[in-house]
Amino acid sequence: MNFSEEQKRKIETLAGIAYTVEKIAMYMNIDPFELELEYENPDSEFRYHYDRGILMKEAERELSLSENARNGSITAIQMLERRIDQRKIEDFKQKLLHGLI
Repeated sequence: MNFSEEQKRKIETLAGIAYTVEKIAMYMNIDPFELELEYENPDSEFRYHYDRGILMKEAERELSLSENARNGSITAIQMLERRIDQRKIEDFKQKLLHGLI
């Protein structure tokens, strides 16, 4: 399935605000079953832009959190440290699952 640049941006935006594959299909007037098959393929263009949208929104939030932490917000510092610890745990789990450790 091929998407225009505008559609790719829209997929990223909608994924970043937690739209499901089914809701994106409805929004873009695409057969939900067909789009779900695209999502299930980790090498598909849709899957890449869906995952990228989630990543970009997470990064945006964490960059903002980092800025607040730099400005001295104790809450932001704590939240950022907790997120960093969570990411380290997830990275370790992935390495274990893929036999890299």
